[in-house]
Amino acid sequence: MRLDPLTDIVRSLDLEGAVFLRADFTAPWAINARVTEQDCKPFMPIPRRIIAYHLITEGEAVVSLDTSQGYKEHYRAKPGDVIFLPSNPVHVLASGTGQRPVSSDDLHLPASGNGLMRLTHGGGGDRTRMLCGFIGSNGVPNPLLDTLPELLVISIESLETRSWIEASVAMAARELASERCSSDMVASGLCRILLIEALRTHIETNPTPVGWLSGMAHPRIARALARIHADVADPPRVDDLAKLVGMSRSSFVERFTEVMGVGPRKYVVAQRISVAKSLLRDSELPTAAIAFRVGYNAPEAFSRAFKKETGCSPGGWRGVRKGKFCASSAAA
Repeated sequence: MRLDPLTDIVRSLDLEGAVFLRADFTAPWAINARVTEQDCKPFMPIPRRIIAYHLITEGEAVVSLDTSQGYKEHYRAKPGDVIFLPSNPVHVLASGTGQRPVSSDDLHLPASGNGLMRLTHGGGGDRTRMLCGFIGSNGVPNPLLDTLPELLVISIESLETRSWIEASVAMAARELASERCSSDMVASGLCRILLIEALRTHIETNPTPVGWLSGMAHPRIARALARIHADVADPPRVDDLAKLVGMSRSSFVERFTEVMGVGPRKYVVAQRISVAKSLLRDSELPTAAIAFRVGYNAPEAFSRAFKKETGCSPGGWRGVRKGKFCASSAAA
């Protein structure tokens, strides 16, 4: 793997992954699919965010996805393709278009020991095989995942890391088939590598990246973003970030602002508040503890910064999420 800012960002996301299902289809076939909390339970605590994926090992599969615009988006996957669904929506996998899908939940066959669940379905025609898995994130919100499309496809055939990934897939399959205790580690490592390559492919093939992806497309800004997100509570000073990326302070601030839409200091504050929102919503930590967790030495300073960003105090924002009322935070 190439060591770069994208790799550093993914390493900071607190991700775990698993391959949980081996599917064997024969045409004609069509299923509704989505990774559920029950699918995750054997491998890890239920994650806050689930990224579903399918790795096609034989045959073809048509992937259909309902979009917010109300139309179907189709992709015909071939052997070596990895289909990522970053928001884990309900989707249809099929041997062709226009077929009535059945629920995949009704087709699962239980695994033995630490092996994979199995799914067999179809009419006896051309065969398609795939491995199905997920990547779970229990970390704080990260803008990288939020900027991804609903459907993201990479082809192992086109990657510089093809031989490494193919060897890892084969190793993961052997480990899973033999039900060895190391299979989870192998599968989790493979998931991270596949996600890094999916993100890299998306960034490199997107002609006009916007927002956070535009930062990752700019090598020097990407290095600064990776360093900031490595520890949002204690990021380097602007001078140190400029030195890290080999730019003068003024040039760095100007370029960062041009690419990201805000200056580096304001960006750090926004990320701290984003992490704080997650902790206020998902934990019972007192406000003072959250303030220290996101890099504020005094709860009062944290409260001022939070209110400036959201229009509401941390306690008021938490109250809204628990069904209480804070008029000034209605739009926050």
